[in-house]
Amino acid sequence: MLCQHCHENEATITYTTVEGNQTKEMHVCRSCFEKLLKQQFPEAQVPPLDIQPVMQELLSLFNIGAGAESEEKVCPKCHTKLETFRKTGMFGCDTCYDTFSEELEKILPRIQGARKHVGERPAKQEEEEIRDEKKADLKRQLDVAIADERYEDAAILRDEIKALQEAGSHEE
Repeated sequence: MLCQHCHENEATITYTTVEGNQTKEMHVCRSCFEKLLKQQFPEAQVPPLDIQPVMQELLSLFNIGAGAESEEKVCPKCHTKLETFRKTGMFGCDTCYDTFSEELEKILPRIQGARKHVGERPAKQEEEEIRDEKKADLKRQLDVAIADERYEDAAILRDEIKALQEAGSHEE
């Protein structure tokens, strides 16, 4: 398919714009896309579309403090080397994550800003998680109350757990 902007080059990028209630899809070549971005966002610095140099720059952080032993690490399942990951930015299998976990622990906070993803979630999911945490805490308290033979407290805790379970089932 030819670029819908210049009508000369092969379209390699598809993007969608929304104006009011209308959605418009465009198929453009790389150079036209860059021009359109610069027109749309003249003040902003548009990052390069080729992610490979960016990945190599981020992965070069692995080299900081890396010794010979981490250089020779190899995944036992797929035989991917740490050096290969540094070059490509891709692991060969799920076992690579365990094999290179020490290196990932060093690099992920630099790339993502944290070790744990704390993105946005739907409000309902967050409420469910809070409710589940509260139920787990109440169950621990219940176990302690039963072990200490405080049966009246245990009955109150049991009722609180039951109320939380019912509140959760009514929302679903």
